[in-house]
Amino acid sequence: MNLNNPDAYPGESEDEYIARKNKESQSATGLIFVVVKIFVFVLKIAALFGVFFYAGFLLSQKLWGGETDKFKLWGFSLLFTYLIFCIVYFLKGTIIGLRAKNRKLWILPWAICVLLCCIVPSFIVKSLVAGMFNPAERQGILCLGISWGAFILFALYIYGIYQFKTPTAPETLYWSYAWGLKVSS
Repeated sequence: MNLNNPDAYPGESEDEYIARKNKESQSATGLIFVVVKIFVFVLKIAALFGVFFYAGFLLSQKLWGGETDKFKLWGFSLLFTYLIFCIVYFLKGTIIGLRAKNRKLWILPWAICVLLCCIVPSFIVKSLVAGMFNPAERQGILCLGISWGAFILFALYIYGIYQFKTPTAPETLYWSYAWGLKVSS
């Protein structure tokens, strides 16, 4: 065993040792990047669906009460979440239809969509970022700047995902989008 490389295998040359260590290092780095990508994906899904799923959960809990079957509660939560997204994409279709006809009324459904889909989740992110600071430091300029910066960046990020002014919709929600187009014409 080489004293410079105490974890070298018996009979392993210096070049073999370096090649093995580089391969191990690259594997660990690749694993870290995969974990970070999964974490970012989960955050993205939580940002897009979290507020609406929570609203659907509250609606189903209000409808069925707190003592209902868990399966029924989660099923109706998913149903109400889907219906909320149908409303959002109906409004998006209305926005696209009214903009195509050069009517200024498109600003009203656009403002509703931006408020529901971008501003509300961004306030939640702002609160989470501010919550990372010590309560005594929350009124400080650093905390306010970072939390409001996170608010603005997250709002722009979510707005970029929804693309309220472009005629796109997921396949499962396209019927409500198309209905919004039809209503606005």
